[in-house]
Amino acid sequence: MLRIAHRDFERICAQALAEYPHECCGLLVEEVPSGVSAAHACTNVQQPRHEEDPECYPRDASTAYLIDAGEQLRIVEEAEKAGSRIAGCYHSHIDCPAYFSDEDERRTWIFNCREAGDAPDDPDAMYLVLSVYGEETGSQRKVQGYKCFAWDGRRYAETGIEIV
Repeated sequence: MLRIAHRDFERICAQALAEYPHECCGLLVEEVPSGVSAAHACTNVQQPRHEEDPECYPRDASTAYLIDAGEQLRIVEEAEKAGSRIAGCYHSHIDCPAYFSDEDERRTWIFNCREAGDAPDDPDAMYLVLSVYGEETGSQRKVQGYKCFAWDGRRYAETGIEIV
């Protein structure tokens, strides 16, 4: 189960709304011993990668995210120095429900350095997905839902979220 501070969940929602119609992304850092995760917003570099090399990066930022590697390294190092750990990551889905997509599954292979069907290197890593709808559907931007996914020993399955 993901335990996340209310203020951090609200920051994730604000980031998702601000970055619409692109997906937002970031890392979740679990503070020890509380077990409560904090959000660390990251830059989604999918759009510039797509524009530079659409063959290698066929999706744009409206359907994919790629966390800036330098930011990821900095956050991991800071977490380790503080005695915390990376609990997982978060991202938004644009104008569709919050679910664990095939692309999300593929990205865990990259994030966890695993092959399809193999167990992840960090089976405790969780993936928070927010569903954001906006102007393109004729309404105001709104976070319509969210779900969290964790490795259940065979696949990534929905798990609980506690906002504290």
